[in-house]
Amino acid sequence: MKAAVADGAEMLGSTGDFPPLESVVSGLRHAFQPIVHLDTGLTHGFEALLRGSDALGFESIADVFDKAAAAGMVEELEARLLDKALKDFAALSCAEGLHLFFNIDARSLPSLSRRTSAILDGMAKLGLSSTQLCLEVSERSDISQDSDATSALRQAREHGIQIALDDFGEGYARLRLLHEEHAEYVKFDRYFINNVARDPKKKLFVSSLIDMFEVLGIQTIAEGVETDEDLSSCRELGFDLVQGYLVARPTLEHESLSRSYETLLSARRRDRRARTSDQHILREQIIEVPTLDIDTPMQDVFDAFRTNQSARLFPVLDVNGRPLGIVRDVDLKAYAFSPYGKDLIVNRSFGKRLGDFVRPCPIADIHTQAERILQIYSHNDTLNGVIIVENASYVGFLDNSSLLRVLNEKNLIIAREMNPLTKLPGNTSISDYIADALTDTEESCALLHFDFDNFKPFNDTYGFRQGDRALLLFAENLRQTFAGPEYFVGHIGGDDFFVGTRGADMSEVSKLTYAARQQFAEDVESFYDKDARERGSIEARGRDGKLRSYPLLTCSAAMLVIEAGRRHSDLETVLTAFAELKKRAKEEGGFAFHHIQ
Repeated sequence: MKAAVADGAEMLGSTGDFPPLESVVSGLRHAFQPIVHLDTGLTHGFEALLRGSDALGFESIADVFDKAAAAGMVEELEARLLDKALKDFAALSCAEGLHLFFNIDARSLPSLSRRTSAILDGMAKLGLSSTQLCLEVSERSDISQDSDATSALRQAREHGIQIALDDFGEGYARLRLLHEEHAEYVKFDRYFINNVARDPKKKLFVSSLIDMFEVLGIQTIAEGVETDEDLSSCRELGFDLVQGYLVARPTLEHESLSRSYETLLSARRRDRRARTSDQHILREQIIEVPTLDIDTPMQDVFDAFRTNQSARLFPVLDVNGRPLGIVRDVDLKAYAFSPYGKDLIVNRSFGKRLGDFVRPCPIADIHTQAERILQIYSHNDTLNGVIIVENASYVGFLDNSSLLRVLNEKNLIIAREMNPLTKLPGNTSISDYIADALTDTEESCALLHFDFDNFKPFNDTYGFRQGDRALLLFAENLRQTFAGPEYFVGHIGGDDFFVGTRGADMSEVSKLTYAARQQFAEDVESFYDKDARERGSIEARGRDGKLRSYPLLTCSAAMLVIEAGRRHSDLETVLTAFAELKKRAKEEGGFAFHHIQ
């Protein structure tokens, strides 16, 4: 490597002159890094990242472009590298329908208009559609005031090329650029991902931005996702796509790239099990709205509204069936009702195409929880609805009425399944969770049963109202102790509670169980009178009617752990095991543990 660097340095020349363009282009290679759908684990596209600058005698890739710009060659260099990246991308066996994310130097943007036709022709020869190319514009360069640059981006978008604002929050946060040029993607810098779960202000800031981008129909990408904690944070915040070492590192071994990544697929399964899927509700309420392809001639667009007189909008899709937004009848009225407006707009020489009338629309995956979709919708009362996709492909549309039906159905389901006192999921949800856990052999699971000790004497002495307060106290205790999507907390009924988790560290689960029992014992003391607290007991009659002394309220816990690959038990067997464990817990100091290996 040292020899290569020395040779490269000699090629660069002692005067710092830029070397022959051909040698630079051939010496640089593109490493591809996947950008993956957070909810499905399926690949959305690949970012092309340049490698090999050191062998050419440059300090960095940025140094290559700085010296090219100084030599007046940055535009030609950019064009040659884009052509090279497109050829590498088209050669991938998994490229069909995916996107190439290409970083474009802001200094070459003014010339993009002159190169757009050549780029599109080159892509067509490679069998690629214009929507498969996404140009990443770094926020570190402020182009919002550069009319030539923004005009070039606008023209590229009009031809179907997509735009991503890279390094969001790292430099010039130009929301004006997002608003006026409407990028399809925003890539959040790793700064906003790292430790976001432990930083409430950062979390609020990022989640608010994501909500805004969803309303605008802009997809969000989390960069630099490196840990399971990062991934969980991205899922909780509502990111659409992720990129980082946890998924895959950039690679020059292009044949190793895939259309899906197991890391995300496994995380998806864990997340789905940690929450109730609402996709059956959404599928029932989705309305069938005819769609238009982005290349549909304007005459056909007018005909579509004429033949579908009840339609007020049509979702617009790219050549791969992925939604780009909607076109509304009201946006065409100015042309349709003017004497020559319609004739003018359908005239190809006039230059107006369907893409000029496409408006942003919120997009949500079919696996998104109903509450999240309703939250997106509620942020803007002028929205026409929400486009629903699955694996990024169009599925259907939820208009105002269907969204209200989703909300109503969701509320009915929640009301039927929750315990009326604690508002925790009840027996039906608990049984479903256990049955689902027993069919999953991929991860170990822990099933916990909590039961109060000496609850009847407490109820008899202090009354049912105070007993309900103790139940509510414990329910809140469990919510706080077993927080996070990996835990399921339920209320079986009376003084019996349930907690389930899969794939968690079982020693950590044991510690949390002990903490929950200790916290409850400490907190519930305040429910007793002073004399009882000082004695540590109360006098009450037992089931046999005899007066005796009972200790203050505590809680017993039974923990059943089933290792991965051992889901041979059925629901009845588990419930029987729980009954035995609960009995052991009361006999053995409040905690019983059984491990099925």
